Amino acid sequence: MIHEERLKPMIKMAMFDKNDGKACKPMIQYARTDYISMQLLGSLVTGTIAFVLLCVMWGLYDTQELMKMLNGAYIFDLLKVVLVKYGIFMVVYLTVTYIVYQIRYSYRRKQVKIYYKNLKEINMIYEREEKLKSPSQQE
Repeated sequence: MIHEERLKPMIKMAMFDKNDGKACKPMIQYARTDYISMQLLGSLVTGTIAFVLLCVMWGLYDTQELMKMLNGAYIFDLLKVVLVKYGIFMVVYLTVTYIVYQIRYSYRRKQVKIYYKNLKEINMIYEREEKLKSPSQQE
């Protein structure tokens, strides 16, 4: 027999599992600081790779300027400029990463709380039904 009272929270839970369940799984497994730290570490690696690729692209685009700097006594100046730009790039990149994953964690954590609220509601409905069944079975 279908109980309409149970049906609404169950549909909400099924929709959550289908749409957002996998994306919200880390919010259940990790604390906020652990989750964000893990994402920052990954962004450090990807940001470094992206910066290196940008440097290679610049080197290929402006080969003459690069060769002038490498042939002259400007290697240390080039290195200083590249390191400063890398530092600025990474600070900006990691700040954006922190903000984005902070917002994602907060939003998805709220979704998980709603999921657990629906789960508690269904559990209470089942308990209420069990209490109603129990006295009638004893007679």
